[in-house]
Amino acid sequence: MGKIRRAYALNDHDAEALMAAMWPHGIFPFELWRDAYGKFWRGLAEKNAILYYVDNPVFPEIDSVRDKYFYVHICADAILKFFRNLATTLHVDYLSEGLKYIFSLTYDDIVDDSFQEEMTFLFNRLSVIENNSRRQHDTIINADEFVAILEEKILNIPPGSYDFIAHIFPDTILVDAVAAIRQLHAFHYPLRQEVKGITRDLVDSVVHSRAREIPAAPETAASPAEPAAEMQPTDQENIIRVDASLWQGKPDAAVRDAMKADYDIAVIAYVLLNWCGANKTRVGKLLSEEAYEDDKSYRNFVDRILKKIASFAIIKA
Repeated sequence: MGKIRRAYALNDHDAEALMAAMWPHGIFPFELWRDAYGKFWRGLAEKNAILYYVDNPVFPEIDSVRDKYFYVHICADAILKFFRNLATTLHVDYLSEGLKYIFSLTYDDIVDDSFQEEMTFLFNRLSVIENNSRRQHDTIINADEFVAILEEKILNIPPGSYDFIAHIFPDTILVDAVAAIRQLHAFHYPLRQEVKGITRDLVDSVVHSRAREIPAAPETAASPAEPAAEMQPTDQENIIRVDASLWQGKPDAAVRDAMKADYDIAVIAYVLLNWCGANKTRVGKLLSEEAYEDDKSYRNFVDRILKKIASFAIIKA
């Protein structure tokens, strides 16, 4: 979302209006944080919870089926609390690496100086507490010592030290670039500058192609996930065409079988959702190789795979 904002010079009100208009299929509030959690934080947090008998921070969730409206401030508060809980149980080096990863995919250049100062202050305070204990992050300590460090982090760092997380959170929201461009064109917002992932060629192709559809729930203009081999785009090659003979008038299972040899699973999910009228639960059950115990897990599976086609436009051929 940060890149969309810079490309179109959107203020806070404009950005919130855009996200409200795209909810629920065009935005994924927590996905970039979930990715960082899995890569940098989850393993150690779970290990510490087991070793030292402390609570493992629970990653926040949002139910796009249940929640009719998107409130960015509620999601920002949830991420702030989650990050603050992580900070008490993880070494500052791990915390910093995950946050740098999020920033690298959100901003092309350095973060705003005020946020940089707030981050530096927080990480310095955390480092002082850890260094004063004369322990390194790879040293196994006993539960009492670990809890003592945890309590010191909680007591000696003001809650407001984490506020910058809520401030930068809206920029980290993953959005479907094509859907955002279509919506901004409808709002009469012109492209102000090119940024990585949002070029004038892409904008022109989206605006002038009436045949395009708005994708259901892909990733972001900031960092599209790695597509399948047949889906490697440049800014001029971001269209995926699906012949009508593969899906029109066919049962959903037949559509899956007809497309699976030539199309990525994310494209099949998009077609089933948007052109064949299947819901996410049904699509998940058709496409997932894993059997889940509840319907929400199937919907989450569909949301994850749709992120693969973030910067693509799926059109009827």
